[in-house]
Amino acid sequence: MFNKKISRLMMVSAMGALLLGCGSDSEESSDDVAYVQFYNASPNSTSTSLVLDDYSYTAVDFADAMPRYAYSTGSTELEIYGQDEDSETVTVYSDTVDLASDSNHLYVLYGDYHDPELLDINYSRDEMDELNADDDNDYSKMEVLVANVATDEGAFDSYISLDTQTIDEAVMLGNVPYSSYTSEQIFDTDDYIVYLTETGTKNVLYTTGSMSLTSETAYKLIIRNSFGAGDINVTIDSIDSTTTPVTYAALEATADYRVFNGLETQSIDVDVASKQETQYLYGISPFTVTAYQSTSFNDYGITTKDATSKAKLFDNLLVTFNQDEVKSLLIYQQEDSSVKGMVIEQDLRPRAFEYKVDVVNLAYDYDDLTVYFVRASETIETAEYTLTDLDFVEKLSLTLPEDDYEINIVYEADNGTQTLVYQSDSISFDGDSNYTFVLTPDTTSALGHRLTSLQ
Repeated sequence: MFNKKISRLMMVSAMGALLLGCGSDSEESSDDVAYVQFYNASPNSTSTSLVLDDYSYTAVDFADAMPRYAYSTGSTELEIYGQDEDSETVTVYSDTVDLASDSNHLYVLYGDYHDPELLDINYSRDEMDELNADDDNDYSKMEVLVANVATDEGAFDSYISLDTQTIDEAVMLGNVPYSSYTSEQIFDTDDYIVYLTETGTKNVLYTTGSMSLTSETAYKLIIRNSFGAGDINVTIDSIDSTTTPVTYAALEATADYRVFNGLETQSIDVDVASKQETQYLYGISPFTVTAYQSTSFNDYGITTKDATSKAKLFDNLLVTFNQDEVKSLLIYQQEDSSVKGMVIEQDLRPRAFEYKVDVVNLAYDYDDLTVYFVRASETIETAEYTLTDLDFVEKLSLTLPEDDYEINIVYEADNGTQTLVYQSDSISFDGDSNYTFVLTPDTTSALGHRLTSLQ
């Protein structure tokens, strides 16, 4: 086994190439084309796109990839386009590359988006394609390699086995330090498990679920940063030639959850119970959110009680916590005064220049709300960023650039009359975290409603 490490692509002069179209896994090799693909592994990036000789491919978000395309060979100007703090398209990486005939390249953007790097995973499919083209044999072959672009997570040994086997029967794919990748290895198409272990040992740190590696293609397994609940902050994306990556969270990973009490006058106790364990949260005050709690992945029944009388408010709300997930349980009151709960997923990935903002409506007296994010130079009529048709017990999301915003929540009747449901002071959207806001009734507030930030 060996590693190939690239810090920067080799500089070559000249430019010029011609887009030929999408390549498929039914390889039809041509002497004058190379094959390119792009995957965005920069955790705090905006959407980014691969650009070859001024031809820009479709932009992809973090942990997403474009399909494999054919491109003409020779010296080629390569750029990666992204967005800056003003949402303007800028070049975040540039170089000159030499695309050899029939070569295969998966370009991976990784590291801090403010100063990213590019890993050129240059692999061969020749042996695999020759084996699959042999009509005298009835086998079906695929190939696998592993790359590591998980910042600050160190090196791993990688292994693979059939999903009916254990780590003791696994084949080593290679050692993968940060910013490196293993050579490709050929296997029968089948269902497999991949393991990451401490370097030099079979002490398993990370186990995937069963991976369907059943196509005659090259599978590029990318170890990238994860922002979920696991003790090891990485996950593995499987990239073939044509489809969106498949993500495999570690089977060892836990889940995290927190509880928000949206009731105006009652403190609550919450029981979170599965067949294996029960967790108890006591005395959650009105309009407060607990710290995150860690739990095993499983299906849970949620029971909520009044913290003083111990009267049951509801029970057996079903919540599923999968590996590496982060969720919030929101307790709210309906118009008939009965108490219910809803669950939302949380996105903890930091971003450069922008933030994912979730708004949840737990105010039973309003549907079809419009949420305006108003900057100093705007009014609600000119606000660029809005959420519309926000119903009761619904979450809507958008991405906002870093700035100061006043949040105005408005209900418009059928006759056009507008009611201001909530209006905030100016809020600075900055820092390293995304934002979740929950609207609830609050008779002590001037407009009868409260917007709580679950930061």
